[in-house]
This record gives sequence, C-alpha cells and structure tokens, in this order.
Amino acid sequence: MSPRKGDMDADFSHTLSSGRAGLPDLMDALEVWLDGAGVPMAAASAVMIAADEVLSNVLDYSGAARVDVAATAQDGRVAVEVADDGAPFDPTAAAAPDTSLDVDDRAVGGLGVLLVRKLMDEVGYARDGGRNRLRFSRSYDLVSPSRPMGE
Repeated sequence: MSPRKGDMDADFSHTLSSGRAGLPDLMDALEVWLDGAGVPMAAASAVMIAADEVLSNVLDYSGAARVDVAATAQDGRVAVEVADDGAPFDPTAAAAPDTSLDVDDRAVGGLGVLLVRKLMDEVGYARDGGRNRLRFSRSYDLVSPSRPMGE
C-alpha cells in the first residue's frame, strides 16, 4: 500500500501544530471519532495504540512543526494517515529489532515500529511534497486464521 497525496477522503481530520501539548486532545478526538464511526473496540484500541506510537515518534524525533492526521472507516476497514513536515524517515524500511536477544543486549529503538506492523494489516510510507506520509490500516469485519471476527 503506497499512500499518495489526496488519495484519502477523511472522515476524521485533525492538525497538530502545538507539538506534544496538543497530543492528548488529538488522541481524545480520534477515540471519539472511532467510537462514533462504529469501529469495534478491539480494532479501535489497536488503531489508538498505533496512532499514539506513530505520533509520539513524529513529535519526539522528526522536528515537525505541523502534523496532520486523517482517518476513514468504511467497508470493514479503518485507515489512518499521518503526514508531517519533519525530517524524512521511512519507518517501513527500518530493520525489525532482534527480539530473541536479552533486553540488556538489544539496541535501543525499533519496538514501536514493530508494534505498529503487528497491530495493523497494512503499513505504507511515502515522501511527498516535503512531507512524510505514513498510512496504516486494519480490517475489522474480515475473519482470518490469526484474527477472529471483529478483533
């Protein structure tokens, strides 16, 4: 999945330009929207965890002055796009951490990206117009061997 500018008509849209101070309000608004959109709790919780991880990384490491979050829920899938004007970074290209090592022997970092990949069905990145665009989505109506109905 490759996010492209303008390919997501947002049912939810929020701009964060106040840095970390605005994150709680954004997360509250996203949670209210997910509930109102009828996204089941298991899928909504996974999206909230992924969004918090992605947004925290953007705010802590990218140097972004502006972060835009858009989301849609349709056809049994919720999709979120986080676009920022920070330093270029493709989290989908990051190597997965070696979780077989003892915690004291592992390199710092990478677990959040791994968590997002595990929680979401699809994760895609593009650098477009001087902005990072990370899009992630999760199905909630489909039954799969690894995810029973509605999880």
